[in-house]
Amino acid sequence: MAFNHKNIIVGAARLFLGDTSSQALPDYTGIQNDESLTRGFLDSDGEAVAGWTDLGLTTGGVEVTYAPDFGEVEVDQYLDTAYMYKQRQTVTVGTTLAEATLENLIFAWGQNKDTTLLAPADVTDDLPGEEQRVIISGGALGDEPEERALAFIGKAPRTGTTRKERLYYLERVLSVESSAHSLSRSDATTIPVSLRCLPNSDDTSGTVEYGFIVQRTLTAATP
Repeated sequence: MAFNHKNIIVGAARLFLGDTSSQALPDYTGIQNDESLTRGFLDSDGEAVAGWTDLGLTTGGVEVTYAPDFGEVEVDQYLDTAYMYKQRQTVTVGTTLAEATLENLIFAWGQNKDTTLLAPADVTDDLPGEEQRVIISGGALGDEPEERALAFIGKAPRTGTTRKERLYYLERVLSVESSAHSLSRSDATTIPVSLRCLPNSDDTSGTVEYGFIVQRTLTAATP
């Protein structure tokens, strides 16, 4: 493969969180070739469409990790492994949310917004001026993690002067790792998120997959 600097990608992604696992992607009817798929996640007021939440600004980018684990078979006659087989694999996504909203905090802690984010009318000991309250759930033995869908859109390698973008869609993501944030005099409060991705089986075809990556062409741009 010849050297091509246009295959180098630089640029942040835009993240959107689905309310539930296997959340259907937005309807992209009417989106033109010169418009990013980001537009499908936003309504006319710039707010996320029903079923999706805009996670807002991030810092440090979005890291996608694909980690296969292979077993090895050794035999007496070889000094090295004679055979390898896949015995396990994991897919994870990590980012740091730069907007320290209560909704982002609930997401990082793997809690359900509908049951842990309360309005004053839902509590009896309101503080003056209280607008929202997050219940730090104690959980129960046997609790299952909250599953959601995740989509993020970023740049893709160009072809000539033609711009491209990639849409990553993961059907089942869970926040099951520890998360810590600080309140500091001179540093912004950010919320790190580490997501475990699980495969989702297709009942009709019998296939098992995590989601997909779509690459599409945008309008030609000045190089």
